[in-house]
Amino acid sequence: MSTEKVPWASPEDSAFAEFRALETADRASLFDGALLVAHWLAGASVASACEAPLVACCEAAAPWVAPRFDAATNAEGLVTALAQSLGYGGDEAAYGALENSRIDQVLTRRRGLPITLAVVYAEVGRRLGLALTGINAPGHFMLAMARDPRVWIDPFGGSVESEDVFRDRLKARGAPAVVLAAPFPSCEPRALVLRMLANIQQQQGEQKAWSLALQASEARRRLAPAQLAVLFDHVQLLQRAGQHEAAEAALADALPSLEGRAEALALAWLAQLRRGVTRH
Repeated sequence: MSTEKVPWASPEDSAFAEFRALETADRASLFDGALLVAHWLAGASVASACEAPLVACCEAAAPWVAPRFDAATNAEGLVTALAQSLGYGGDEAAYGALENSRIDQVLTRRRGLPITLAVVYAEVGRRLGLALTGINAPGHFMLAMARDPRVWIDPFGGSVESEDVFRDRLKARGAPAVVLAAPFPSCEPRALVLRMLANIQQQQGEQKAWSLALQASEARRRLAPAQLAVLFDHVQLLQRAGQHEAAEAALADALPSLEGRAEALALAWLAQLRRGVTRH
């Protein structure tokens, strides 16, 4: 798909305004967040394109799940319907493809990233009266059944497992002890948008597709202007793209809002930039 002239739903744009209104009313869902990212990538709303495949997903899952069932039964039911019957699963062959970050394409192709597949499961569950919680785990987005948060779903692999089993998987992959010991936060819709944009930023940066990577980074900054990690990611990306003056300007512009250790780090980095030292 083309990455030229990709727009961003700035605060003045209707897509962002609608999402913000849903947040304010406490009615935003993970699906709404994924729709916003897809709108950003497609340049137009994709909501209508999502409806027919979502209806098909709900029809497939309805015989297997119900609010009266226990969490484990409902989790197994969702996996049976979506992964086993309809074939939704992880895109191992083209993990970093932009289509995997567009919820409409994920619904059509039945392939996606852990985070976009999780949105499909969560939205199907929501429409059938089940609450699922996004889990912002490192390296692999997961879902927990709200009725029993011990029951987790891995939409990418199409399986039900416990948090302990997932942590064992991370340990086997070499995750450091500090990561394994930390609680994994639940994921609100805005946090989902930020993580999806970070994925796009990283994937496009690895391909040296600087224009889209930087647009994703700028979008993250608009959504989370107070997050120091987002600012530093942006400055680092500007350096990698060879835009050293822009990196210097981004740090300088942020300085008035920083204090303490954050200000000291930014000042030290700014001094390096002004001496022509590149930091990776």
